[in-house]
Amino acid sequence: MPYTLDDLDAMTINEAQGLPFADRDAILDLIIADGRKRSTPDISHRVGLYHDYFDEDLTRMLKVKAVRVLCRGTTESGFDGVIVGDTDEEHYRAAFRHLETTLKAAGSSYDRVVTMMVFLTNMDNWPMLNEVYKEFVHNQPCRAVIGTTGLAEKPLMIEIVECLAYRVSP
Repeated sequence: MPYTLDDLDAMTINEAQGLPFADRDAILDLIIADGRKRSTPDISHRVGLYHDYFDEDLTRMLKVKAVRVLCRGTTESGFDGVIVGDTDEEHYRAAFRHLETTLKAAGSSYDRVVTMMVFLTNMDNWPMLNEVYKEFVHNQPCRAVIGTTGLAEKPLMIEIVECLAYRVSP
């Protein structure tokens, strides 16, 4: 039976935590979707790329046994330290693929990311970053993209510095 947020709100913590994992997992998606907010209904040039804030409902999160997933800084270098890709676009795609690997290992996904901060060494590539971003991130979180003159290692061009997502504990 698919549950609604109203159903969840009517349950005690014990009742909700007694639901099967699959039901709690599906409800988490509803909680995250409900928490994504815009500060104004006005149309903005940034619509579709990110939300203004995430309203974390700790009571609902507790009821489904949600766990916060904090990912480390992720770059275009592979887990072996070797830079992946020859073009800026390939570098960006590699960083998002590496983050996807981390999210999957943690039991989460891009659909459950609620905030993300990205550092770029070339802000002229902003439109290209947005195109790559849209390939991976369909339910846009709160996001900041910051230009920087360099990252930890000279050849790096992108670092996804902060990524916060959720998963459901068994």
